[in-house]
Amino acid sequence: MMARQPARLRLVVAAPNLRAAAWSTCLLATFMAILLFWATNTSVAVVPLAAIVGAVLILAGLHVIYTHWRPDPIIGPMAGGLTVVIWAGLVSGMAALAALRTGAPLIDASLAQADAILGLYTPTFVAWVARYSIITSMLEVAYVSTVPLVFATVILLGLKRRETLMWELCFVFAATAPLCAFLTAVTPAIAAFTYYGIPPDILTMLPTGAGRFFLPTLESYHSRTVSIVDVRHLEGVVTFPSFHAIMALMTAYALRDLRALSGLAWTWSSIILISTIPIGGHYAIDIIAGAVVWAIIVIAVRFWSYSAR
Repeated sequence: MMARQPARLRLVVAAPNLRAAAWSTCLLATFMAILLFWATNTSVAVVPLAAIVGAVLILAGLHVIYTHWRPDPIIGPMAGGLTVVIWAGLVSGMAALAALRTGAPLIDASLAQADAILGLYTPTFVAWVARYSIITSMLEVAYVSTVPLVFATVILLGLKRRETLMWELCFVFAATAPLCAFLTAVTPAIAAFTYYGIPPDILTMLPTGAGRFFLPTLESYHSRTVSIVDVRHLEGVVTFPSFHAIMALMTAYALRDLRALSGLAWTWSSIILISTIPIGGHYAIDIIAGAVVWAIIVIAVRFWSYSAR
């Protein structure tokens, strides 16, 4: 009987599988986004899209060169990982706006009811947070750091030559970002601040646009008054499940083997999760749903990648 391979060896063996899965997921998401654009009669502003696509192709070219022609254990994986994250993020951002044009009924009442069942009431928490400027400032920083931290984590894992962890992160991002975007076609919501009608005196104590920054974009696409997607203005219109929560969890989890950073990463990710309510305008159930989506994908990845080794 063949001896079971050591954990580290099994992780190294899994890297090519995760890389292939990440690229394949991006291709599938792109195809589905094209179908969604066609079904909702949505178009794209070509010039700004071409500029971003050009940058993505350059990164993809570097990945091919430094993976197959002049192998480099740092540049190759890092360029590929950044390509996947930008590609998946771009497709998902555009798809989320096109998904709103289905005009599906808003589900805010159901989300608020779910929070009530959990014994959570967003306005009370937001009002408490708003009283402390130092807390709101920290939460704002945490919230806006979410996306940059995904890129930073990809780069850090690339530099540390933790290729499997990097590709695992990229695949989870590529799988969950389009999923959240496509779900918007059937689960649109104006989010907690507008639904509950947070009082103006509370709003003035929060950072500008907190909980409402995405409303003009959401309303213009949901009402179908805008049909052209401009990639320079991809506002975060996904309420349920919270993709910010998913990103916070995936980055902290990706750093689990770096002991010097793991504890700090989980602490900061916890702050991001809290920030999604008073800064992002989410319902509590959005964060819970995001955590469930992340956990399902991670469990599936772990089982697929590391079983039968």
